Amino acid sequence: MISEMTKVQIGVAVSQREELMKWLQEKEVLHLTPLVTKDQEAGTSNYEHRLAQLQLGLEFIERIKAETHVIEKKSWKNMFAGKPMATLEQLVKNMESLELDDLLVEIRNLSDELAEFTARKQELSGELKTLWPWREMDITGQDLKGTTWAKYALFTVSTREEILVKKMLQEIPTVVARDIRRDADKKRGMVYVELIYHREHEQKVAATMAKTNADMVSLDIPPEVTINKQIRLLTEEIENIDKSYKAKLKSASRFIKLEDKLRMAYDAILHDQERFTAERQAALLPWSVVIGGWVPKRMLAAIEASLSKDFPASCIEEVDFNKDEVPPVAFKNSALVEPFEAVTDIYGKPRYSELDPTPALSLFFLVAFGLALTDAGYGIIMMLVMWAAEKFFRLKKGMKKMVRLLYYGGLSTAIFGALTGGWFGISLEKLPASTIKDVLLSVKLIDPIQQPMTLLLVAFAVGIIQLLFAWMIKGYDDWRKKDFAAVAFDDAAWITMIVTILLWTASTRGILWAPYSELLKWLVLGNAGVLILTQGRQHKNPILKVGAGILSLYGLLNFLSDVLSYSRLLALGLATGIIALVVNLLGSMVVDSIPGVGWLLAIVVLLVGHTFNLGINTLGAFIHSGRLQFVEFFPKFMEGGGVPYKPFGRVSRYVDNPNDFK
Repeated sequence: MISEMTKVQIGVAVSQREELMKWLQEKEVLHLTPLVTKDQEAGTSNYEHRLAQLQLGLEFIERIKAETHVIEKKSWKNMFAGKPMATLEQLVKNMESLELDDLLVEIRNLSDELAEFTARKQELSGELKTLWPWREMDITGQDLKGTTWAKYALFTVSTREEILVKKMLQEIPTVVARDIRRDADKKRGMVYVELIYHREHEQKVAATMAKTNADMVSLDIPPEVTINKQIRLLTEEIENIDKSYKAKLKSASRFIKLEDKLRMAYDAILHDQERFTAERQAALLPWSVVIGGWVPKRMLAAIEASLSKDFPASCIEEVDFNKDEVPPVAFKNSALVEPFEAVTDIYGKPRYSELDPTPALSLFFLVAFGLALTDAGYGIIMMLVMWAAEKFFRLKKGMKKMVRLLYYGGLSTAIFGALTGGWFGISLEKLPASTIKDVLLSVKLIDPIQQPMTLLLVAFAVGIIQLLFAWMIKGYDDWRKKDFAAVAFDDAAWITMIVTILLWTASTRGILWAPYSELLKWLVLGNAGVLILTQGRQHKNPILKVGAGILSLYGLLNFLSDVLSYSRLLALGLATGIIALVVNLLGSMVVDSIPGVGWLLAIVVLLVGHTFNLGINTLGAFIHSGRLQFVEFFPKFMEGGGVPYKPFGRVSRYVDNPNDFK
């Protein structure tokens, strides 16, 4: 059901403002509503800057871990909740134990130094790459400058244009060209060429280079240093940089031990920012501060007691709210129904004025899930896995709901699987005579493969019952709203219409109440007349009233379409059984075809095959069972679009809140 909400205002002395915000953040009970006016100063903070600095520090540590090949060891218990847990008080104490500003400065300096090493190495590597093709030339930087009358040059040209370049250069009288190096073949590659010519022909050489896409090469080496020596010097400098980089990296690795503390510091500052933002919604008075919001009414007494204990001078009072205000929606269900809230939340919260669909969908969801999977063996496995997950793993509230939901789904699957004889795709009739075989066969009521139409009728029956139940819920909701006309003509009339049609159909086929067939036919026609006369009652024009009433009978086709949607349960159930049967067949083929070790490979085939079948069909059962609720069930009585109850609390990034696991 939807929990009744009440709007409250809490007031404390201005001096206790920060303590109150911490208290609210830790308790997570108040869904905040702003009390400030637009003119109130919003205030500024440096939280974003500090968070950005911390984020850079954490990214630097991640880089150090990657480069030093440090792998975090995680407990298998934390597979689904890998973050550390800490209370708000623990986060504050951690912040106090750190000299955070000095630490961040040190990290930033180390990061800058490593970046400088990297940039310098890239620069030297680029120079080395440029020099490397000319390494066989024994010339100095001075030689590359040429003489008063002679010009010395180096250029590269593709093998495709080599002939053209050399032909054009031959037309310049003073040019002497020599190949230094040739990469790749004649069709594709690069040629490195040494060129000497008279300075008076410099423009002609440049024009030739431009016409042929040849690239002049400029080597930056000292006058007295040869190319080979410069390569050695660059290589030595790169090696020295690598040594310095590794030493600095080793020095920086000490910060890895501080990563968890820095993460806690990040969340501590993040929570400071959250409180700062929340404070902007409070009303600041000369001597006090007032903050308002919504709380579940059932929790109000406990909140008052806790608040008065921690803030003796505080006050909390309920306030009226106007019709334009929409209270947030929080569920209040029993422990058995609570896991099914995960299904409702996928669709979205109902409006505060609507009914909670969770109790209504719970049984139908389980029935649909069990019919879609229909294998008792898979159901038992699912129950065991979900039980182990909840017992041995750390799970948050939302994950716990989903795990328990799947546990119930496994139970439903086991029941429907036993009723349909589904046990890992094994044909019960082919089992050796035994007590177990007799028990399993005695429980089996339907064979989905031999009697698919029977199972289809069961699926249709589930759909009809659920859709009629949806109209009953709508009728109750309309009664609650005192809309008695809607109860009589929109809800009860449609329920009786469907029921009488079903009874009349059964009587004409001799299945039920055959002597009353004619009476039931007139009841159907009478019910149709009521719908025709009442479904257009919102119109004032009599013709429009009757016309709208006649068109309303189109709802029978919609109802039939909704019922046909439940046929997917048969398809999914058959798919599970047939795939399991095929997996078993493949396993037996492996045993027969590979003597000796065939049974080992067969075990692998069976494990992989049945695991895949269980996984894919569990996903299908969940999705399609949910779809039946969202598309066929909910729209009959619920609009949705409610505002979720989100009390002010901790929006953590690196550290989990212990309250999330309670």
